[in-house]
Amino acid sequence: MKKKVYVVRHGQTEFNVQKRCQGWSDSPLTEKGKAQARKVRAYFDEHGIRFDHAYASDLQRAIDTMCLITAGYDIPRFTTAGLREMSFGRYDGAFHADIPSGDMATYFKTVGGETMEEAIVRAYKTIVQIMAQPDHECVLCVSHGIPVSGLFRSLPRDKTIEDPRDFRNGCILEYEIDGYDMKLVRFVQTEKEKFVL
Repeated sequence: MKKKVYVVRHGQTEFNVQKRCQGWSDSPLTEKGKAQARKVRAYFDEHGIRFDHAYASDLQRAIDTMCLITAGYDIPRFTTAGLREMSFGRYDGAFHADIPSGDMATYFKTVGGETMEEAIVRAYKTIVQIMAQPDHECVLCVSHGIPVSGLFRSLPRDKTIEDPRDFRNGCILEYEIDGYDMKLVRFVQTEKEKFVL
């Protein structure tokens, strides 16, 4: 049986509502964001998914999401900078409207941040390293929009999974992983589903 890793985007934050570019800056989960995290938990409960370990980006919004998802679970929980959002350099925390137009995949590298590719590769390598550890068979990883969407678009996926229009807060990406090989086998937008909270 292949190992499984579930990559989840954190719940909605105040900066999400304000249409600000969070990056490595932080803002708290909104009440909706907390409800989204509980909905993710309800999905896992409904499908009998139990984790042996949980990891989150070391940014508070991801940590809080992980804690809400795993409340009551008797499992080790860790944080890692490897699962962080892409750094937007001096535009971390800036309003979307104040960011110059251009090639967003590479622009932020010129203002002290990362390229999209760097952020996605960082997250991928972190997940591979996590899953290579002993007794890591079914693991939760809470991350952010750019790593989540980038992994979706960069790695193989089941042919039945269509490209979504967006990657909403609380979306779940279920991967099978064997060494360096990761394949997406299920993608769930929990906002579209009904689960008992």
